[in-house]
Amino acid sequence: MSSHLFTPKPLSAALPSSLSPVFSSSSASPPSILFLSLSFPLQRRRRCRLKLVRAQDSDAGDTQPPKGGSPKSRRDILLEYVKNVQPEFMELFVKRAPKQVVDAMRQTVANMIGTLPPQFFSVTVTTVAENLAQLMYSVMMTGYMFRNAQYRLELQQSLEQIALPEPKDNMDVSDYAPGTQKKVTGEVIKWNKITGPEKMDAVKYIEFLESEIEELKRQVTRRSANGHNELLDYLKSLEPQNLKDLTNSAGEDVVFAMNAFVKRLLAVSDPAQMKIAITQTTAPELANLLYWLMVVGYSIRNIEVRFDMERVLDNPPKLAELPPGEDI
Repeated sequence: MSSHLFTPKPLSAALPSSLSPVFSSSSASPPSILFLSLSFPLQRRRRCRLKLVRAQDSDAGDTQPPKGGSPKSRRDILLEYVKNVQPEFMELFVKRAPKQVVDAMRQTVANMIGTLPPQFFSVTVTTVAENLAQLMYSVMMTGYMFRNAQYRLELQQSLEQIALPEPKDNMDVSDYAPGTQKKVTGEVIKWNKITGPEKMDAVKYIEFLESEIEELKRQVTRRSANGHNELLDYLKSLEPQNLKDLTNSAGEDVVFAMNAFVKRLLAVSDPAQMKIAITQTTAPELANLLYWLMVVGYSIRNIEVRFDMERVLDNPPKLAELPPGEDI
């Protein structure tokens, strides 16, 4: 593995503005999982069949420390995860992860692969194994970046909630229908940028404000219907350096684990073979692979944070509360 180590980068260029997801978000069921089979034609028509290696087929080894031994290191835990995580965990992830994270991943994959309906178009993707490995690293790092961005977004939203003033009363807004509280008299002075101060009847001014509120509500509804995603909006609002900071926390253990996962999937690590081995797959299969890689990168960051918190608090979490596939 050490002979062919890549440094992954996030696919920030693939972050979409508003694209249809690869997996229909309108469906209540999670996306179907396609087990990717990669065909590598080599010299003299020899073909090396590369498939996703399941946990029972991988050389996972005994990752449990001996009785009375030292606790697992961060690298041990991450390696155990990437050696055992299965594609089926995607279905649990879709059900249990925050909706904006799931949608952000779908839209990002759609931006990379395209949205041609597979029932009408057959798209084949061909490249050498080295390029595929680079893509796999980058997609995992994008998932890692999504988790960091979600942490920061949630913290920012929490601070904004704390900064908001407490409501002066607990009256239900729905109890006060528009058009019934206009027993007011007088005028309101508005400032026109061109003509200066203008007088407006108080009742008409209230009606004007009500119409503005209704228009804002309609805009919010339209924005939600068009695939508005807070996580993607947050990422697109960041400066390039701030975006880069979201992956700077990935240390050697994370990169090592990502390399191990790619090696497990490709089952080839010889640098010479990586440069000449041709891999060919369909677009839907590649989309499912990329989605899985993004989920794995996201979970790697989860495990990394949990490891640090356990060491600080000396309080391991309950296994039932852990995200799917992370109950190591």
